[in-house]
Formats: sequence, C-alpha cells, structure tokens
Amino acid sequence: MTLYSVILFLHLLGVLMLFAALGIEWIYLRQLPLATSLDQFRSWAGAVPLVSRFNAFAGPLIFFPGAYLATKMKAWPQGWVSMALLAVVAIIALGAAVSGPPMRRLVKASRSADAVLADLVGRARDRVFRLSFRLRLALGLAAVFLMGSKSPMGTSGIVMGVAVALGLLFGLAGK
Repeated sequence: MTLYSVILFLHLLGVLMLFAALGIEWIYLRQLPLATSLDQFRSWAGAVPLVSRFNAFAGPLIFFPGAYLATKMKAWPQGWVSMALLAVVAIIALGAAVSGPPMRRLVKASRSADAVLADLVGRARDRVFRLSFRLRLALGLAAVFLMGSKSPMGTSGIVMGVAVALGLLFGLAGK
C-alpha cells in the first residue's frame, strides 16, 4: 500500500459519501410531499441533517485528496480536472445556497407545536428542491464521467454543458 493508494481511497470515499447524501436527499424529497401525518412528515424530515453531515465530510474528502492526486499526476492543466472541480464547487454552492436554507426552515417549521401538515407538504413540493437536486445529481455524474474519461477541455466543457442542460430539463419537468 502506498500513500497514493490511501489518498485515492479517501477521494473515492468522498465521492461515495456525496452520492450517498444525494440518495438520502432523493428519498426524503420523494417522501415529504407524500406524508399523511405530522409524525410521518417529521420522521422523514429527520433525515435532512444526515445529508448535511455526509456533505461536511464529502466536500473536503473530494477536494483535498483530489488536489493532491491532480498535483501528483501533473493533471491540473487537463480540462477534465478544471471541469470536475467546477462541478464539485457548483454542487456544494447549490446545496448550501439553494436547497439547504429552505429545507432547514421547513424542518424547523415541522417541529413547531402549531405545524400544519398541508402547509408543510405544500412547501416540500417546491420545485426549487427538485431542480437543485437534479442539477446537482447531473453535475456529480458528469464529474465522475470526466474523472474516468480524462477528457480534454473541449470535450469536458461539452460534457458539463450537457449535464447542466439535462439537470435543468429534468429539474423543471414533471414530478
């Protein structure tokens, strides 16, 4: 075992944690609007802090080992590194600025003694959650694709452009 293999493992662990957090978020985003009681709503809302905890570790585990690996491989000038890094920054920013605050307010409101299920369910159906989630998922998948393909800048830009377009399209469409 080498230092490189340990750092690669930590980087991949961060990626797995990011996708585990997205998976948990997917589940509660589907279940909160379907809640038929306050207890059920509160139960699903209890998963929200878990996503924050996963992401608190995922971000640094993706970035710092990834930066080491890119330096070790002399890959910083390669397009896929820049685009994958941009995707990770966008995922963190969207989660922290777009989804996080309204979801935390929703969870807090659900804990209130005078919480009204219909109001909570209505707020849980806000399209911003679906849009942010699907865009982050598309960006994450594109970043993983780029890490595997190690594409040049032009191709990497196209991959990210397609990911953003698909994330927006599926985020704005349907349920």
